[in-house]
Amino acid sequence: MDSDHKTDRAFNGRFGQPATKSKTKTFGEVELRYISVGDLSFFAKLLDKAKDDREFVIQVLYHQLITPKVSFTEFNGIPDDELMNLARDFIRHEEHTFEYFKETNDAEFFSNFRASIETYNQKRVEQLRAAVEPMIESSRRILESFSRQNADILKQIMPSYITEQIKGLSTVAEMFREYQLRIAESLRPVLEQYQLTARIVSETLAPQINFWKNWAEQYRAIFASYTKFWQDFQEQYKIAEEEAIQILRKYKWFITPSLPFDFVFEAIRIGRRKGNQRKTMNRLFIEYFSSDNFRNLENLVEEWKANDLFDPRMKIFRDCVCVMRNAKAGYNPSNIVLPSLIAQIDGIRIEFMNRNGLSFRAEENVWKGWFKGQIPNQKLLDLANDIFLNILFQRAQPGKPLENPFTFSRHKIMHGEYLRYGRIDNTIRAFLILDFLATISSRDKP
Repeated sequence: MDSDHKTDRAFNGRFGQPATKSKTKTFGEVELRYISVGDLSFFAKLLDKAKDDREFVIQVLYHQLITPKVSFTEFNGIPDDELMNLARDFIRHEEHTFEYFKETNDAEFFSNFRASIETYNQKRVEQLRAAVEPMIESSRRILESFSRQNADILKQIMPSYITEQIKGLSTVAEMFREYQLRIAESLRPVLEQYQLTARIVSETLAPQINFWKNWAEQYRAIFASYTKFWQDFQEQYKIAEEEAIQILRKYKWFITPSLPFDFVFEAIRIGRRKGNQRKTMNRLFIEYFSSDNFRNLENLVEEWKANDLFDPRMKIFRDCVCVMRNAKAGYNPSNIVLPSLIAQIDGIRIEFMNRNGLSFRAEENVWKGWFKGQIPNQKLLDLANDIFLNILFQRAQPGKPLENPFTFSRHKIMHGEYLRYGRIDNTIRAFLILDFLATISSRDKP
């Protein structure tokens, strides 16, 4: 057996059934979804919102609940002893997130649960602070020293530049304090650039560095919700964003915050191998979403119901998952599901534009430019947008080849020109495009 097959089998073992399973008297078997990066962000916000420790535990577990399908009120009625047993099973299954959990006694269990997540978040902040604060201080010293030593010259040729740079460093420091539970490793390039700027100023005083003047506003994009995923991912695996973009773009894939860390790392690891790994990369995505009778795909879809653009369409999305699950041998469900998903992508795209004051009749370069403007300075989200705009919605003329040849083409499929579009990897891409749209259309909501 070659190494690829060994890896795939091991990968399936890790991700085939990622849910925590537990038994309770009140609800019978309970399944809790694995913790993703988006969940960690929710937990961090919940630390400030939950009134007491038991409520915090209830909110965390209900947020991860897959089955049974019960209301929050019903779930909140679970007896404390069952709730603690369920939480303990969750802690054992998610040992990385709960590495700071300490078991003392039942009376302190809920506070211990909350404290473990609070400590987990704080440790990440401390690691970041240790890395970035010296960078801020070093850059500040260089700029202030240069300003003092060259005050007379600076007054004549660039009277406000150094002062603005020092203010910019203060802005970054303030952002760090303001967003400390929401930022991670990708703040480092910002500060490295400040250090580079300081060095250039002190060594050459090159006039072309004036473009730094608008940094403060540009860097607020770093704290957007989608970028948070990549900040945490890079912190854990120390993988360069540029490498991830290059690999995923090569195989026409992208990821969303719904995917677990280990899955993304496996995708990058496959991409680092020599030769064409397209089949292996496709198989990675396919087996993740199709395993356990498409359980992970179902979980992805169910997260969309909180989005008001998606909620009226949930019956369609659930039907699509059901078709994938129940297709008989010899039939290709993607032939049916993919056009349905593309139609909903189009509908959500238009509705999202309309509610933001952009007519659905807008020229192609206008509406595509508008979508690009939704994600400034967010390279990984831009990769998702690139697949959305330049692969799925690329310009197409009847009978003429595409500029980016690929069967995942909205126009060629919906106009009946492509007849072999029905591939499961294309169907998964469509589900991920929907997840991307759900991300950007709900990012400004609490």
